[in-house]
Amino acid sequence: METFEYSLAGLVLLITYWLLIARRIRGAINGYAFQSVVIGVIVLATYVQSLRLHLLVLALSTFLIKGILIPVVLRRQVQATVYDKRETHYYVGFPTALLIGMGLSIAGFVAANRLEIVKDLVGQPVLGVAVAVILIGFFITMARQDAVMQLTGLLVAENGLLLLGLVMSAGLGLLVDFALLMDVLVGAVVMGFLIARMNATIMSTDTSELTRLRG
Repeated sequence: METFEYSLAGLVLLITYWLLIARRIRGAINGYAFQSVVIGVIVLATYVQSLRLHLLVLALSTFLIKGILIPVVLRRQVQATVYDKRETHYYVGFPTALLIGMGLSIAGFVAANRLEIVKDLVGQPVLGVAVAVILIGFFITMARQDAVMQLTGLLVAENGLLLLGLVMSAGLGLLVDFALLMDVLVGAVVMGFLIARMNATIMSTDTSELTRLRG
């Protein structure tokens, strides 16, 4: 079972790399949805291993909220405007971004080895992936100019936090897990609405265009 979980964690990291260089907004949203589903499978595997009922509920909630609802909300908000848009401007180019992503991954695994965390059901490799995904997610937010891509980076970082919480305490209370997922859903809805309004106001979701606005 551990080998299966480690393989899925590696897939989560590979998807994160792909999101780091994704050009189309449609692809980024779909990539986030797929990553969330894979994380849901990891949570489901921990349920099979431990038979803790709240992990089953968390896995199903992850599938529903992060794998379906949030991507659907984002698609609906940007469907008529930038869903099929290809991002052409970046703060950090793709080759450099990949190198930085690899460096952040190494830093994540080194940090994970030095963290004195009592692991519950999943082991050290998943902890390293979790920290790496968090770091790369925040880097995606800083490296991209498009607001939808930046939001995707934040959601990816939150996926890493979910993995980190799973490593630290798979016995985390169901109420806390569900509250976290609902916060993410509400945040994604609000950000999607703001992105749609931004596009309607300045005809772009490129955040660099905001520097032209004056009060």
